[in-house]
Amino acid sequence: MKRLSLPALFLASLYAACSGEKSDGRFPDASTNGDAFTFTPDTGPGLGDAPSECVGLECRRPNCGGSNTTTLTGTVYAPNGADPLYNALVFIPNGELQPFTDDVTCETCATSLGATAVSAALTDTSGHFELKDMPAGDDIPLVVQVGRFRRKIILPKVNDCKENTVAKGDARLPKNTTEGDIPRIAIVTSTYDPTECILQQIGIDSSEFSGKTGTGRIHLYTGNGATISGAMPGASLWDTVENLKHYQLIALPCSSYPTDDHGKDTIFQYASAGGRVFATDLSYPVVSANHIEWMKTGDFTSPGSFVSPAQIDQTFPKGQALAEWLQKLGAATNGTIPLTDTYSRVGKINAPAQRWLYSGTNTQSYTFNTPTDAEEKNQCGRVFYSSFHIGSGRGGFGTFPSSCTSKPLTPQERVLEFMLFDLASCVQSDSTTPVVPR
Repeated sequence: MKRLSLPALFLASLYAACSGEKSDGRFPDASTNGDAFTFTPDTGPGLGDAPSECVGLECRRPNCGGSNTTTLTGTVYAPNGADPLYNALVFIPNGELQPFTDDVTCETCATSLGATAVSAALTDTSGHFELKDMPAGDDIPLVVQVGRFRRKIILPKVNDCKENTVAKGDARLPKNTTEGDIPRIAIVTSTYDPTECILQQIGIDSSEFSGKTGTGRIHLYTGNGATISGAMPGASLWDTVENLKHYQLIALPCSSYPTDDHGKDTIFQYASAGGRVFATDLSYPVVSANHIEWMKTGDFTSPGSFVSPAQIDQTFPKGQALAEWLQKLGAATNGTIPLTDTYSRVGKINAPAQRWLYSGTNTQSYTFNTPTDAEEKNQCGRVFYSSFHIGSGRGGFGTFPSSCTSKPLTPQERVLEFMLFDLASCVQSDSTTPVVPR
């Protein structure tokens, strides 16, 4: 991987300016390998001097001298301000944020940032981040983002050439659209898996839930679970691909899925175009009885027997991260997690699918990126299937939001929390460690 010094970076940007090409304005975080090169600063005099052609906040990087730098550390949380988030993007925008489009597009991590960044980083399994070579001074903007969940806050003061810390709870995702961006999500309600109650528990305000004709960002469709004013039958969700494309993520919890080939086909087309699908337990036919590309991802004819506790597959980076994240929250021990109210639906899974939880030959949770037959760099949709329920005592009956019971998340609800945010994130290969999106 080529290493560029500061003078080389400056010459490259000057060449781009003279040739009419626009620089993306980013300075790669030296702790990641997500860019075409690794940034290695010079160590001689003048470290931190802003280039003469700097733009915006680039010009507010202080000259610290030696090996000193201006840094910012903190922890990113879910909207509730309590649950730390893994793989959240944190960056200093150099200019105004670009608005997201409402409809689904084929968006990969190479195209999903929506802004130029002076400094950027991803959070670890504790939700911790460190931004290096920060601009300093008053009123510095900071953005926290997971897919199309995005919130910008203003740091009143960043001290130059020191380590600065974001106050606990400040770097969190938005609770509602007055605080930032929330993706459009559709949920078909289920008595067994009240997904809407999980989103409420992790901090999304009840005002953001509505029927299709309402103003909320999260639309509830009537299944066999809770109801809400303006809700339409679940079948109307997958009636057309165009309707599905209004949502970045759709949740098809237990027994809330299309039974006809047309409905399954529209979901297949939706995911292939960049949509995200969250399905649990008896909604497995949306995968097992769909196009052959999806059917062959898992063996639903020989599911094997589940024996608790489940094992977390740690043979890939995100699996290791899930195990660490759950352990830190007290939801798992040494890579195992207790599961209740779960079933045996699928056995071994096949590439390009990725297993997450398993017991023997039984697979409890797995994902695959779509289109499954495309090159990894061109895959922009994602499907998650889990055969366990959220559990008893959470709600799912009556009228939302009174249908939900507020209580601490169980270990398996923690898994679903992790996976919901994983689905919302930009799509990357599961075989590699996540890198800072462009």
